[in-house]
Order: sequence, then structure tokens, then C-alpha cells
Amino acid sequence: MVDIIYLITLVPTVLLSTLRSDDDGFDKMNYKYTVALLVLFSTITATKQFDDDRIECWSRANFIKPYVDYTNQICYISSTYYIDRNRTIPHNIEER
Repeated sequence: MVDIIYLITLVPTVLLSTLRSDDDGFDKMNYKYTVALLVLFSTITATKQFDDDRIECWSRANFIKPYVDYTNQICYISSTYYIDRNRTIPHNIEER
């Protein structure tokens, strides 16, 4: 628990510290704010995987919302393309 509190207090210190005096504004922006923006954007992108709208598959126009949600979940879990169950999947990748 103490390590987490230390890390939380360390992040603003690292991002806002002025230990180097030979940098101009562009250097500071490069190694401080760019990293912070990349972490922010990667966090936003990663949370998309845990959202309900991970993928939107084709569904019929007369489907109600629960049917569309179910279709999207099945499409995300299984695959995004259709394979007939009565046919065998070819072993050759080019034939697929």
C-alpha cells in the first residue's frame, strides 16, 4: 500500500519537476507532456476493450436493442465472419 502511495506522489513530481536547466520549452514538452499524452491516449484505447460497444456487427433492421447487443457480443467472442457449420474448414490458408 505504501508503494502505491509513493508512486502516486512520484508521478506529479516527475512530470512537473525542473531538475534540468539546459532544456527549452520544446524539450520539456517533448519528454514530459508527450509521455503524459501517450499514457492518456493508451488508457482511453485500452478501456474501449471493456466497453459494451467493442464491435458493431451487421444485424437485421427489425432487431430490438437486446438482440443487437447479443449479436455484437457473439460476433466479438466468436469471430467477425460467417462459416457454415456443415462445411469443413480447409487446411490450406489460401483456400480459406
